[in-house]
Amino acid sequence: MSNTNRMAYLDAQHRFTLIEGPVPEPREDEVIVKIVANGICGSDLHFFNEGRLGNFVVTKPYIPGHEASGVIMGIGSKVQGLSVGNHVVIEPGIPCGRCRYCRSGRYNLCREVIFLSAPPINGTFCDYIAIRYDSVHVIPGNMLLEHGALVEPTAVAVHAVNRARFCKGDTAVVVGVGPIGLLTLQAFKAAGGGKVICMDKIPKRLELAKELGADEVIDIAQVNSELHDIADVVFETAGSAKATSTLFELVRPGGCVVQIGWPGGNIVDMNIATFIDKELDYVAVNRYANAFQTAISWISDGRINVESLITHKYPLDQIEEAFRFTLMNPTETIKTVVVN
Repeated sequence: MSNTNRMAYLDAQHRFTLIEGPVPEPREDEVIVKIVANGICGSDLHFFNEGRLGNFVVTKPYIPGHEASGVIMGIGSKVQGLSVGNHVVIEPGIPCGRCRYCRSGRYNLCREVIFLSAPPINGTFCDYIAIRYDSVHVIPGNMLLEHGALVEPTAVAVHAVNRARFCKGDTAVVVGVGPIGLLTLQAFKAAGGGKVICMDKIPKRLELAKELGADEVIDIAQVNSELHDIADVVFETAGSAKATSTLFELVRPGGCVVQIGWPGGNIVDMNIATFIDKELDYVAVNRYANAFQTAISWISDGRINVESLITHKYPLDQIEEAFRFTLMNPTETIKTVVVN
């Protein structure tokens, strides 16, 4: 294990600085993970480009990143079930474990949760991190650690499918086929869903959706009229207020709408009369709970293909270039991975 820990700090002026410091020592309930790969999330790009996302604001330099995989290099005295050398992925939301949400299994709703990379909490764009041992998950030794970096976004898709109400064989629409949309497409099929229709305005992403199992793709830039009642369940993954406003029209009466994306501006015009008339279920997705093991399993057995999503790779010492390229080339990038 190296004696130096490189840490990539992002400041309020949208600049990264790579700082070297000591490797952390584990507390009694922590492990030290040597980070091998990190995915760049859309939230990371918001903090880089705009300096904020929702109520979280970059006011002082901090370390972003939360889609991480690596190898355990050190173990605290009270850690159980883990060993040095284990390949792991990090579940970045660290709940209190005591409140009623945690005790009922909905720990993603814990009011005391600490989420890595939500300013001012430091994240995983570094060489080594100390983290509570129950926030890491062992992955099979034959899973590439670069693929492991996509377990966290896959868990979002798994949780979305778990939140949805549908029957095996039902039809789904996925609105927006960025990384989360492409993973939701595959997770829905892995969970027993039937036909999947993917909608986007970027042809390259629609082509990849077809390769990953979409039965039909719709280029919304080419659609001249509104679409109605085309699926039993609709997943919104674009984070678009305009797209969100159409969801009640797309779903069939009695169907389910799942809101995964976070629409810009937070306020959306929606026809509640349609919602009531169709007697719809409208459910939200807040990260994930109890989804990592399924995500690991479905990536391991091939039901979810993450390799095809990785379009670009950069070393940690080129992290600002990685962010800038990903931000400026949305039609060319699906998932950028930073490797240590």
